[in-house]
Amino acid sequence: MYRLLALDMDGTLLNKEHKISRENFEAIQEALRMDIKIVLASGRIFGGMLPYLEQLNIIDDENYSVSCAGGLVLNNTMSKVIQSNGLNIEDLKYIYGLTKELNLSLNVYTRDSILVFQDDIFSRFESIANNVPLKLVDFNSLSDDIEIYKITIINDSIDAVMKMKKFFKKLHTSDIIQDKRYKGIKRLEDDILDKISTKLSDKYTVVKPFQFTLEVINKSCNKWTGIKKIAEELGIQNEEIICIGDSENDEHMIRNAGLGVAMANGFSKVKEIADYVTYTNDQHGVAHVINKFILGKEIAYAEG
Repeated sequence: MYRLLALDMDGTLLNKEHKISRENFEAIQEALRMDIKIVLASGRIFGGMLPYLEQLNIIDDENYSVSCAGGLVLNNTMSKVIQSNGLNIEDLKYIYGLTKELNLSLNVYTRDSILVFQDDIFSRFESIANNVPLKLVDFNSLSDDIEIYKITIINDSIDAVMKMKKFFKKLHTSDIIQDKRYKGIKRLEDDILDKISTKLSDKYTVVKPFQFTLEVINKSCNKWTGIKKIAEELGIQNEEIICIGDSENDEHMIRNAGLGVAMANGFSKVKEIADYVTYTNDQHGVAHVINKFILGKEIAYAEG
């Protein structure tokens, strides 16, 4: 019997409109009535998760979330932190130096804000997705005791700009596209990101949530370590956990859960390691898993 369901957000729980579909919502509510714990596990800061936690009605001391890809795990009233594994200013200086060499952009996640050193398309996306304003800062002005939970490295080529525009229609891109940094840029995204990932992977956990970004967090944590901490807090065993995700930052939790589920729209690598592949995020893949493995019923959903 399963007792905890951990859900990635973007590309998994949320559809292409970045909303929880009625089908997913209703299935989750039915699971909650059966005392199934619902845990959102995201690369977002907690503020970017909060509206969805409120919608699901799981804002209380006994429900938990994994934020910053596992860097910060806390209960949904933010009154109790059960995992806090961050990076320090020396880590940031080292990673910043590497990204500067390769002409890549970088965002820094603290507990409740995202610091950026440039105004680019991905920073704007992060601002909207995490429900925080862009906070442009001077790298040299940062305090030595800054608490960092995640660093995102971005290959902000013109190809990435256009992909982000397709992914998130609210983005304003006309001024970005005219920026001289993007004119004539022809990058092999995977080559560049793989190069820096190789340099960083010995010291940090490095995962790729999108084809043109890397997430860098403390070596000791990832989404699964956060979920496992929550499960231990609640007296839940690994085999009683279902984890659902779509991208590389979901790999650890999909590999280790009692039932690891990949979205049909997910990375090929993630689908290969999953125990089960559900429908896409626009076909209510989360609802399908809940119905099939928790509620014991088969329901066919139409897309949209």
